Amino acid sequence: MVDISKILNQSNLLKDELISIRRRLHQYPELSFIEKNTSLFIQSELTKMNIDYTAGWANTGIVGVIQSTNPDKRIIALRADIDALPIQEDNDLEFRSAHPGIMHACGHDVHTTCLLGALKLLNANKDLWEGSIKFIFQPGEEKLPGGASMLIAENVLDNPKPDCIIGQHVQPNMPVGTLGFCENKAMASCDELYIKVIGKGGHAAMPNLANNPIIIISDLIHCVNELYKTKVSLGNKLVLSIGKINSLGGATNIIPDEVNAEGTFRCMDEGFRNEIHESLLRIAGVISDKYSASASIEIVKGYPCLINDSNLTAQFSNLAAHYAGSESVVKMDPRMTSEDFAYYSQKIPALFYRLGTGKSTNVHTSQFVVNEDSIHFGAGFMAYLAMTIDPIV
Repeated sequence: MVDISKILNQSNLLKDELISIRRRLHQYPELSFIEKNTSLFIQSELTKMNIDYTAGWANTGIVGVIQSTNPDKRIIALRADIDALPIQEDNDLEFRSAHPGIMHACGHDVHTTCLLGALKLLNANKDLWEGSIKFIFQPGEEKLPGGASMLIAENVLDNPKPDCIIGQHVQPNMPVGTLGFCENKAMASCDELYIKVIGKGGHAAMPNLANNPIIIISDLIHCVNELYKTKVSLGNKLVLSIGKINSLGGATNIIPDEVNAEGTFRCMDEGFRNEIHESLLRIAGVISDKYSASASIEIVKGYPCLINDSNLTAQFSNLAAHYAGSESVVKMDPRMTSEDFAYYSQKIPALFYRLGTGKSTNVHTSQFVVNEDSIHFGAGFMAYLAMTIDPIV
C-alpha cells in the first residue's frame, strides 16, 4: 500500500521547483518537431535526477525507463507532449512567451513539468512500487502526422513493451485539485477535408456561357450538410463542418474557374469514420456528373478516436478518490476535440485523464493561463497513479 501522505508531502516540497521549471518552459516555447532547446532542457533535468534516457526520437523526443524491484512485473508508460502552438501570447506575465507568435496555449509546459516531477518522485521512492516506468517526452502533438504516430513507427512501444500507457491533460475552468475522466470513447478522430471544384469561368453577365463553380460547390456543401444531418438524426456522434471557402479569381462581374473549400470531420468510431469517407467521395462523384465539372474531396486522415480502457478508467476513478477525495473526481463527457495520444490507445490499453488548472480562457487561446498550484498536485498524482495502477487486473 502506497503511503499517500508521503507522496503528497513530497510533491508539496517540489512546488517551487516545479513552478520554476514550468515557467522556463512557458517562456521559451517551440513549435512542433523543432523543440530542440525544450528537449535539451528536459534532458538536463533528467541528468540532474540521474535518470537514464535516450534522445532523438522523432528528432526531439526523449524516452527512458526507471526500474524498481521485479522490473518485469508491470510496465507502465507515462507520456507528456512538449510542443507549443503558433499563437501570440496576450498575458501580462513576467514569464510570458519570449518567442513572438509562439505560445504554450494548450498546457504542454504543464504536462512536461508534471512528468518531470512524477519521475523525481518515482525515482526517489522505489521502495513504494514494483515494476518499471517507461517515460515518453513526445514532440509534435499539435501537428499532423502527430509525434505519437512517428514514435510508434520508431518502436517506442517495444523494448520493453508497456502493459499500458497514461497521459494527462490540463483542464481549464475545472478547480485545482480535481481530476476528470471519461470511460471508453473519450475524444474524437479528426480528418481534414479539402474540396476543389473546377467549372468554367466567364462574364457574370452571361452566366449561360459559364459553368459556375460557386453554384456547384454550394450544392456539394449542401449535400455534405444533409449527410451530417441524416447521420446525426440516426444517433451518431459526429462533426462535419466546412470552415473555409474561397475562389481562384473571380469578382463582382467575373465567374471564376475554380473554387476551394476546407473543413473538418470528427467522430467516435473508426468503422463509421471509414463509412463517412466513402460517402464524401460518392458525393463528389455525383456532383461532378450532375454539373459536368470536376469536383473532388481530398480527405487527410488525422488522429484516430481516443479510447480509454475500461479497466484502467475504473481503477483511475477509485485511485483518484483515494488520493484527492471522491468529491474531487469528475466524470466527463466525450469530447469532439482530438489528441494524438489516441494512436497509443489504438495499440495498448490507455488512460488519458484531465487535471483541473483553474479559471481561464479555453486552451488554444492567447490568454490561456493555469493556476500553478495544480502543477505539484498533478505531478504527485501521476506518480501515485504509476505506482499503484494494475494493468493486468
